[in-house]
Amino acid sequence: MPTHPKSMPEINAQGKSGRAQEESDRTLACITVPFRLVGSLTLGICLLAVMLVFMALGTFIESEYGSNVAKFVVYANPWFHALLGLFALNLAFSVLVRLSRAWFYIPFIAVHIGILVLLFGCYLTWKGGEEAQITLAEGTIGKVAVKPERQQLEFKYVGLSEGGVPEPHAFPLETGPFSWQDYQYENWIRDDRRYKTLLWFAMQSGHRDVGVLSIDDPNLRVEVLDYYAHSALEPVPPFDASVLWKNKTVQIETEVGDIREVPRNWEQVRLDLRQRHGMPGMSDVRGVSERMSQGERVSYSLAHTQDELTAFQKCRPKGGDNTGLWGEITLYFRGNIYSVNVDQLLQLGDNRFSVGDSGLQIGDVRFNSRGPIIRFSLFSQSGEKEAMVLMPDNPELNVQAQRLGVFGSYWIDPQHIMQQSVEHADNPMLQRMALPRLDFMQGPDKKLYYRFWSGQNIIADGVVPERVGQKKPQFQVAEQTSDEADIVIDRFIPQDVPGSRIVPISTSQKRQNEQRLQLRVVFDGKEDTFWIRAAMPTVVPFPPDKDQIRYIYGNGRTLCVQLNCETIELGFGILLKQFEKRTEPGTRMPSHYSSLVDFVEPIDPKNAEDKFSRQFENYRVLPEGENVLISMNRPGFFTGTGRGYRIYQSSYLGPFYPDQPQFHEFYNGTIFPWETRPRESIAMSTLSVNADPGRGWKYFGSFLIVFGTILFVWRKRG
Repeated sequence: MPTHPKSMPEINAQGKSGRAQEESDRTLACITVPFRLVGSLTLGICLLAVMLVFMALGTFIESEYGSNVAKFVVYANPWFHALLGLFALNLAFSVLVRLSRAWFYIPFIAVHIGILVLLFGCYLTWKGGEEAQITLAEGTIGKVAVKPERQQLEFKYVGLSEGGVPEPHAFPLETGPFSWQDYQYENWIRDDRRYKTLLWFAMQSGHRDVGVLSIDDPNLRVEVLDYYAHSALEPVPPFDASVLWKNKTVQIETEVGDIREVPRNWEQVRLDLRQRHGMPGMSDVRGVSERMSQGERVSYSLAHTQDELTAFQKCRPKGGDNTGLWGEITLYFRGNIYSVNVDQLLQLGDNRFSVGDSGLQIGDVRFNSRGPIIRFSLFSQSGEKEAMVLMPDNPELNVQAQRLGVFGSYWIDPQHIMQQSVEHADNPMLQRMALPRLDFMQGPDKKLYYRFWSGQNIIADGVVPERVGQKKPQFQVAEQTSDEADIVIDRFIPQDVPGSRIVPISTSQKRQNEQRLQLRVVFDGKEDTFWIRAAMPTVVPFPPDKDQIRYIYGNGRTLCVQLNCETIELGFGILLKQFEKRTEPGTRMPSHYSSLVDFVEPIDPKNAEDKFSRQFENYRVLPEGENVLISMNRPGFFTGTGRGYRIYQSSYLGPFYPDQPQFHEFYNGTIFPWETRPRESIAMSTLSVNADPGRGWKYFGSFLIVFGTILFVWRKRG
């Protein structure tokens, strides 16, 4: 039976439907082609190969320079993050283009989603994770951990008037792991360092805070000038000078036994600050002195601030009513000189003496007439207290009120004391102090200043001439007097700290590094440029060394600057009860060390702000936080604050014994409540504190990768 041809409406309908399908296919192709290109296996393999190459280089760099350099150059570099992002995009698109046949591609999809989940977990760790450490001595509590790899500038204001003093604040600082002179290629290639070309190119994209920092204080401007990632102190040769006393003679015995007087010859004085710096109890000392053949003295010290140098130049005895039997002290404070009669101070008792219109008061006076030495406390209007120690015969050993910005000198007239006091009529120390003294001081500008004390008053001061070519600096003091002298500076090399100068060290050297930052600070219109050394990465309250703290004196307040590590609040306290170390038999190599700790919280809310405490009786143990043993391969866990922490045993210091100062620093002889007898040694333990919000995602991603791999192998065998 013949078939009937289709009607025209049916043919037109099918034609339109076919064209619509073709257009839809073309549109889908336009969409899927870019998806397939971005998610292609070829691109993924190329990206993976590039990442593996750079991660291998990162491993080599870490073994050569350490983890900080590897992070800065590779893992934390923006271009590496971009490479990871592109790889994650490739994985995501490769999964999307296979969703239409998801059942067939289950192993493939599982592995790729697992890698994506793993990368997401790593991202959470990078953004919200914490890696810090806490160092504790046995019997102490720490509530704050520090990040050794991250630094911050800390500014604390010391007010000298009531009210109006800003709160202290910290400014995070990204300095990078290299000295900034290494960012200039001509400096970098001079050293014999490995991977230096690759490192130099990667260094250019690494972030570091250079220039003026953004600080919310119109009266404070901080500019970062330079940075030494690794530095050391290079010894400086001693300061040498020659002195000729023109009008003084010395008695000699002739060959026939006669005694006759002859003019004195040139005498050389050698002043080495290294012999004083680093001695126990001498952390505040910046000077040294030497006595000449006939008793005259020459001293040499360092001034690190302009105020200290100004006090050296302007603090002179006024005499008159200010001079009693025991002389006077002169104090320099905020551009003014204040003279105080020592006899009046000795009559204070428990009262305080007001220092003119300065707002300062003197109290707690202690006096030793055998020195003589005067010790007292300075009190500011806001209640700040700082001790001073002044010596008339050893001004280079004076302890100044650095924090309050008060610098002083003690002046006596030895002849007057010997005449007025029968007890001291033949005092050999006073007889010695009546001889002339020549004081030298290196200023913050690295120039050399001097003053000449005749025994009763200052009769000369000024700036030592600079060396010109091979000609040594030479000058005269006390001209037209019996104490006239010629001085020649044989050798003077400016010093950054007593006895040494700061030098950078190559980053490639495997040694203990000291980080130093050069700052220019303008505070209340006063400018100061200085180097400051980073503090130790610990919350243990060690007093800072002189090169770890800087005081800048403004209008009615003092700015204290320190370079410390960033800290994190744990939300709980860790009490180190006992540290144990075992060594390999017959050696001193440790085979095992562990810490027994309690997780605690303060009983009284007023102790909640304490970062470090030895008053463990003011804390209570948290539930399930008693006697937690943390060893090398056994971390401790804490989840009581809503954030989980893993605590690992990292390192240790000590043990320290009673013949060492660290023992007395951390132990006062009491018996700990968990023990039955006093300690014979004290150890310090360093714990690593880790918070990882991406840990679960990384575990889940790893599970998906293993699951997809197993499915792929099982399907291949099937």
